[in-house]
Amino acid sequence: PILGAFIVNEAKSFLTASLSDYWLFFLGAMFVIVPLWLPKGVVGLFQRLRHKQ
Repeated sequence: PILGAFIVNEAKSFLTASLSDYWLFFLGAMFVIVPLWLPKGVVGLFQRLRHKQ
C-alpha cells in the first residue's frame, strides 16, 4: 500500500501540472486496472518478475 500510494501521489503531481484535465480519468483507470491485472499490487509484480529470472 505504501508504494502504491507513493506512485499515485507522484502521478498526481505530474499529471495535474501537465495534463490536469485527464488526472481523474487516469486515477479511475488505475483503480480499475491495478486490482484486475495486479491483484497483489506493484510489489507483487516485482516479486513475480524476480522469481521468473
